[in-house]
Amino acid sequence: MATLNEIAYNIKNIAEGGVSPDDSNITLRQVKYMVHYHRANLLLQYTDNGRKTSEALYQVDKFTPIKNGININSFVGFNDNRAIRSVALRSTTNKDEDFDLLPLFKEHDKMFAQNSRFIKHGNKRFATIQENKLFIYEGSYLFDDSTFTIELNAIFSDPTKVSTYIDDDTTNYPIPQELISILTETILSKEFRVIMTSPADTPNNQVDEKTERG
Repeated sequence: MATLNEIAYNIKNIAEGGVSPDDSNITLRQVKYMVHYHRANLLLQYTDNGRKTSEALYQVDKFTPIKNGININSFVGFNDNRAIRSVALRSTTNKDEDFDLLPLFKEHDKMFAQNSRFIKHGNKRFATIQENKLFIYEGSYLFDDSTFTIELNAIFSDPTKVSTYIDDDTTNYPIPQELISILTETILSKEFRVIMTSPADTPNNQVDEKTERG
């Protein structure tokens, strides 16, 4: 596994030919954005032919349930919300209590869920996602008990925004080891093609200075 800084620094160094000139136009922040963007696209292509997603891709984001819905971080746009592996509800007052895995329905299926025999008569909890918001229901009522924590296990578009992500130096970036080289090559070919094939700019514009003197 590798951290985001390790991946981004490697790409930046290769794009700059192993030299970091004083007036380089490549910033580490830009490279990190490219890593997030191309990782998501790579995963969509990688799973198109039926490949399963790797365990290394998943992260857990944690929230407190509230009635007006929880703003969740964007996740990779697989069909049918396949980027979401599970939604769990865990009590924060009872450390020994096992978490409850909640059924996840699309918003337009909420009415069907609420009127099903399992939900309606058992007053069971379930989750729905509408745009970028997660709602927890208990029967026909929205659930907002602050003594519980929601754990969303998913493949997120920007892993650094997830609550359990620590920092770019120590947290393993959620991508399988075997895809790092493909991700690196993709970014270098698609984002830095012009930079890599153009004549290198001499640090501090020394070429221009010498031309003017001559």
